[in-house]
Order: sequence, then C-alpha cells, then structure tokens
Amino acid sequence: MISSKYFPTLVSGFAAGVLTTVPVIKSFSCCILVPLAVIFALYAEKRISKETQPIEMKHALTFGLFTGLFTVLFGNAFDTLITFITRSNDFVESYPDVIKMMKSMNFMPGTDREIKEALALLEQSRNDIIEKGFSWIYTSMTLFSNLIFYPLFGLLGGVLGRAFLERDTRARY
Repeated sequence: MISSKYFPTLVSGFAAGVLTTVPVIKSFSCCILVPLAVIFALYAEKRISKETQPIEMKHALTFGLFTGLFTVLFGNAFDTLITFITRSNDFVESYPDVIKMMKSMNFMPGTDREIKEALALLEQSRNDIIEKGFSWIYTSMTLFSNLIFYPLFGLLGGVLGRAFLERDTRARY
C-alpha cells in the first residue's frame, strides 16, 4: 500500500475529478464537490493515521490545496478524454444558443474588433472539437479557470473540514 501523507488528497482529488465530468454534478464541482472531497481527505487521513491531536490549520490548508490541484489534473484529463472520444461537450452544444441570445440582446456590436476576434477564437475552438475532438484553446481555458477555482475552494474545504472534524473530536472527548 502507498504510505504517503498526502495519499488521501490524491484519492479524493481523483474521485472529485471523475465526478466533475458527470453532467448534473459538474455544475456544482467547484463550490460543493471540491470542499467535500477535502473534508473526506482530512477525515480519511485522520482515520488512517489514528491521530487524536487537533488538525493544524497549515495541514488542513495543504490538504485543500493538493486536493484542488489533483481535482484539476484528473478532471481536465477526463474531460479532455471524453471530449476527444465524443467530439462534443457542453461548450460545443451551447455555443450556437449563446450566440443567438447575445444577438437578440444587442450584446454584439458589429464594429468592435476585439469582440469579433474573441468570437472567432471561440468558433475555431468549437470547430476543432467537432472535427478533431480536441482544442488547445478550450483545454487551456478550462485548465486555467479550474486552476484558479478548484484550489481556492479546496482551501475553503480545508478550513471547513478542520472545523467540522475538530467539532466532532471535541464532542467525543
């Protein structure tokens, strides 16, 4: 068995990464799923090590950061793999409707060069996914946004997990 101090973060990050590809759960992945994965990682580590001492804040935050980063790693890998196999994803499916909505609400001025360039980039990304199953632009956009949000919510999960598990420990003793 792997005897690493951070093995529970790897397991929880993997599980959260897999769950981020499930359609309904995907919507709650950053704000609910990642903190729950961190809480589970802290709980599992406490059970495995049979530690009775209070969890240090530094330890909880480290677990939160690592779980968030592992979720990014596995979540993006699975999302990219599924997109490659199916040649479709939420972005591809919703893009035409978003463009229609933006046109109907006059959010698309016809003369603004930056908007045209951004939309051309998104259109190219969509076409790459449909034709090849992969887009560097889409993958890097999701990776960048997930690298911001998942570790942040992982840190929040570390703080909440520490408070939750310490409350549970104090109630028993």
